[in-house]
Amino acid sequence: MSLDEDILAARLEEASEAYYNSDSPLMSDDEFDALEEELRKLAPEHAYFSTVGFSVGESDKIEHSIPMLSMGKVKSLEGVKKWLVRLKLDSRTSIVVQPKVDGLSASLCYESGVLRYVSSRGDGVKGQNISHIARFIEDIPDTVSFTRETVEIRGELHLPKDTDFDAGGKPLRNNCWGLINRKDGHEDLHFVRFLAYQVLWHRNAAYEEAGRCDERWWSESGKIDILAENEFYTFDKWLLQLDNSDASTGEEMNQLISQIGGIYKTYIEKLRDEWNFETDGLIIAVDDNHLHDEIDQHWVVNAHHHYVIALKPPSKMLRTVLRDVLWQVSRQGNLTPVAVFDSVEIGGATVERASLHNAQNVHRLRLALDDMIIVERANDVIPYVRDNLEAANRGDDFRDERIWPQNCHSCGSIPVERGVNIACLNIDCKERVLQSILYWVRQNGIEGIALKTLETLYDSGKLRKICDLYTLKYIDFEDLEGFAEKKTESFLGQVASSRSLSSIKLIACLGIPLIQKKTLRQLGISTLDDFFGFTDSSRAAGRKIIEWKHTPGNLEFLQELSGVLEIQEEDTVGERLGTICLTGKAPMPRQKLTAVLEELGWLVAVIVTGNTTKVVSDNINGKTTKLKKARELGIEIVSYDDFLATQGIVR
Repeated sequence: MSLDEDILAARLEEASEAYYNSDSPLMSDDEFDALEEELRKLAPEHAYFSTVGFSVGESDKIEHSIPMLSMGKVKSLEGVKKWLVRLKLDSRTSIVVQPKVDGLSASLCYESGVLRYVSSRGDGVKGQNISHIARFIEDIPDTVSFTRETVEIRGELHLPKDTDFDAGGKPLRNNCWGLINRKDGHEDLHFVRFLAYQVLWHRNAAYEEAGRCDERWWSESGKIDILAENEFYTFDKWLLQLDNSDASTGEEMNQLISQIGGIYKTYIEKLRDEWNFETDGLIIAVDDNHLHDEIDQHWVVNAHHHYVIALKPPSKMLRTVLRDVLWQVSRQGNLTPVAVFDSVEIGGATVERASLHNAQNVHRLRLALDDMIIVERANDVIPYVRDNLEAANRGDDFRDERIWPQNCHSCGSIPVERGVNIACLNIDCKERVLQSILYWVRQNGIEGIALKTLETLYDSGKLRKICDLYTLKYIDFEDLEGFAEKKTESFLGQVASSRSLSSIKLIACLGIPLIQKKTLRQLGISTLDDFFGFTDSSRAAGRKIIEWKHTPGNLEFLQELSGVLEIQEEDTVGERLGTICLTGKAPMPRQKLTAVLEELGWLVAVIVTGNTTKVVSDNINGKTTKLKKARELGIEIVSYDDFLATQGIVR
């Protein structure tokens, strides 16, 4: 074996140690994958490929009863097709596709229904005992009720994209690692989520009996459904079916690849941004658990199983030179930095600007004019500055004053630090006002009104706040350039049609971060009274509502806005019956039951608050978080059977 191969392996092992055992990775995922592929071509049998992750210290380690292996990777649909053909699947086979969450793999072990320990993946054979995190993370229950057998529930620890935790400009995964490995200050662990994706137990008599009682135990997709029904945090999945007795070649295989390709395209173009967790591709697996051992018997299983593979997303990056940083004012006053650089073509598009997201990211990248930077287009759509090649030669306090604003370019006020941002606190700042009005216009479906139109009205003195939209008259447009009769009539007509709206839509259009109509319903908010009285800070969305209400001027603004609108206090058809929470295993799919109850007039919430009317459970004596909260607040708890009977719902 050549020295080059060993040096390459040593670099990969060093990077693995930093990736798994520190919050400061030495290289990007793409660089790591490229080096690994290079070693695989040079020496496919190198000992490096028989290891997973990185070893943990000898103290306080846990041996996994079933190794936590990695998975093979491909970067194209052609790679997926080769994998499927190699498996020689038949008509028994379904394929399940799931997002590959970019977090920290962990395993929860339950014995007799009680949590025994929490372990990190470590080297795949032995992991670190991280049981201390359990009492701080809401997604890790102390007990499970679906089995008394010893089971492992595996998933990914991660920080959500909308986290309130100050990430300090570092990747969310690194921050998650840092929180889990803190020696003190564990309270911040409540920001961490555990997203469950797998249930494992040994193939014993109890497992077979469970499968006979509920066949879902015998499939990956079924076990995810069971986890979801038992209030574990799970994710989207797709189940695809082969329809031919010999589907390893021919048209059936092409149809399956086409289906996977459609999911992959949707993931790249849409879902990767929409999901509230960072991802690193898709996981494609054989759904039937009975086939897993059968498949693995055909090949050596060391670092990964053969019944599952990861389809990695494309990465397109180029070097360019930073020429300027512009600062845009958001409707919330944050000054958002935008990098301006020599134009480059990435993925068929010419790119010369990219958001730097916030001030702290400018600090982290230690940017200066004329720096050589790496630009990437996330999902081939959104350009961003991935790295600064000059940063390594500069200290943490480096700052090029030429790229930092001394004043808000819109109103001249002096920016102040606010979390990871610098912000203009002047609520009358022209750009803040215009962005707020534009947001309202778009949220209410008022079409054909661009920022330039609003700016013309602003400069004329006729539009200085959202409320002014509803006091404009035809005469106000007579002397304005660009407002012909037809355009003016269209503008006023659309504004008038947006005057009447429900309470819940009004609240959703206020621009509160994380808040949409669906979120409000889940929080049990459907009226302005619900909104004004809301105090539950257990979820990030709830905390954003409370923060908005405590911000000076916001409640006065809402009162004034309500005065020019026609508010409907209810957003449901017919009489509102109350707010309920569902917990435990429902007698029908949760999504279907929720839709039926909402049509009857119930609001189905995800948290228990003082506004909750009832909590419906499969076990009224259970110990779920919702049931505990209901007992504390004196809220009625009823069984599914009794509740559905009173509603006339037939299972």
